[in-house]
Amino acid sequence: MSGTLLKQDHGGKNSKLPGVVGNIIRIVVICAILVVYVGPFYISFLYSVKSHTDISRNRLAWPEHPTFENYINVVTRNQQFITGYKNSILTTIPTVLILMIITSMAAYVLARYNTKFYKFIYVLLISGILIPFQCIMLPLYLNIYNMGLTSSNLGFILVRTGMQVSISILVVTGFVKTVPRELEEAANIDGCNRFATFWRIVFPLMKPVNATQLVLNSLFVWNDYNVAVVLLRTAKSRTLPLAQIMYFNENTSELNLAFAFFTLVMLPILVLYLVMQKHIVSGVMSGAIKG
Repeated sequence: MSGTLLKQDHGGKNSKLPGVVGNIIRIVVICAILVVYVGPFYISFLYSVKSHTDISRNRLAWPEHPTFENYINVVTRNQQFITGYKNSILTTIPTVLILMIITSMAAYVLARYNTKFYKFIYVLLISGILIPFQCIMLPLYLNIYNMGLTSSNLGFILVRTGMQVSISILVVTGFVKTVPRELEEAANIDGCNRFATFWRIVFPLMKPVNATQLVLNSLFVWNDYNVAVVLLRTAKSRTLPLAQIMYFNENTSELNLAFAFFTLVMLPILVLYLVMQKHIVSGVMSGAIKG
C-alpha cells in the first residue's frame, strides 16, 4: 500500500515537471522580448540625461549626475525643433483625418459589393503596397514640382495620403465585412438611404479599426523620412525627421542632444498608442476574421 502511494506521489511530481519547465521557458522568452523592445527606450533616455563626456566614458552606465539640461537646450536653442514640431503636427493631423474619412467610405463600398468590377478596384488599390517608393520618387517629385507644391505642407499631405491609402483600405475593408448586414437592412426599413446608413449605423461601429488606422497612420506620417527628404527642400518646411539630421554631420555628433531630441519626438506617438491600445487590439482581431 505504501509502495503504491510512493509511486503515485512520484508520478505526480513527474507530471508537474513539464508544466514548471514550460513556465520557466515562457518567462525567459517574455523577458528576452521585453529587453529587445524596452532596450531602445532605455538607451534613448539614458543618453538624453548624460553630458557629452559621460557618454564617452561608459555608454550603458547610469550617469552620476543626470541632467535634463539637454532637453532645455533642444527646446530653447534649436529652432529646427519648434519648426519641425509645427510642420509635423500640421501635416500629420490632416493626413490622418482625410485617410479616416475616405478609406472608411471606400472600404464600405468595396466590402458590400462583390461584383468583378469592385473586386478589381480593391485589388488595384491594395496593390500600391507592392510598389517601392524608389520607383516613384522621381516622377512624384516632378509632378509636385510642376504643381508648385514642393516645400509645402499641402504637397506633403497629398503625397502621404496617397501612399497610405493602400494599407488603410486593406485593414478597414476586412473589418467592414464583419459588420452585420441586418443592421443596414433595419435602417433601410426605417427610411435611411445608403449615405445616412453608413454615417449613422456603420461608421460608429468602425471605432476599433478607425482607432487602429489612427495610430498606424500617425506613426507612418510622423516618422516619414523618404517623402520629406524628397519634397521638403527648405529649412522652414522641414518636419521632425529632417530636423534631427542637424545633430549628425561632418562637423558635430552631439549624441546627448540628439537623443533628447529623439525622446521628445517619440512622446506624442507613444502616448497616443498607450491611450488607443485597447481599441487597436480589438480592431486588428476583428479585421483578421474575414480580412
